Amino acid sequence: MEKKSHILCIDDDDKIRELLEIFLNKHNFVVSTAKDAFEGEKISELFLFDLIVLDIMMPKKSGIEFLNKFRKRNTSVPIIMLTANSQLEKKTKSFNFGCDDYLIKPFEPIELVLRINKLLNPRINKLKKSSEFFFGDFKYNLNTKTLKKNEKHIGLTGAEQYLLEILVNNINREVSREFVIQKLKLGSNLRSIDVLVNRLRKKITSSGNISFLKTIRGKGYMLISEYE
Repeated sequence: MEKKSHILCIDDDDKIRELLEIFLNKHNFVVSTAKDAFEGEKISELFLFDLIVLDIMMPKKSGIEFLNKFRKRNTSVPIIMLTANSQLEKKTKSFNFGCDDYLIKPFEPIELVLRINKLLNPRINKLKKSSEFFFGDFKYNLNTKTLKKNEKHIGLTGAEQYLLEILVNNINREVSREFVIQKLKLGSNLRSIDVLVNRLRKKITSSGNISFLKTIRGKGYMLISEYE
């Protein structure tokens, strides 16, 4: 007998929780629900879920706050964010903290099912666990130590390659400046890390002038990927 995927839906709207539970049950999922982030945290500590559907705009504790805390102990469970707010800032923050997909309310329930199925697809999960990392038009292979943009090779210095490997191994997660300096053995030469980061940032900037290497002011760096 095929094991059903267990999904946790966290939303402060009673009607939406009820509708999601009924609809997802009909599509062969086991569903648990939580009325807010606090209840979601308790349930997620008791059970192992295959995927979480998470509302952003909730009272007292937002979905982004839940996401940030949850990702510190679990980086593998896919999370789809729901919100009636289409502001780019919140969408960017959600991806930065490690959400896997995003739906704007109102949405068709079948679209949510399609996105859930995509994230639970074994082929996609196998790709995530492979040695290749994707961000925008770029691909980095940990085995061959090669960076490509649309299959065109991009040359890296030894230091740039090492920095990129630190970032891809922590993709969509903040890496402190101190950690990078320690790993690269730069001592107290802060100017060197700034120059190195800027050089790598230019090499992984898309044709639309979007850089996937972000500086988190006063903290460190993050490599952004919509695929992870």
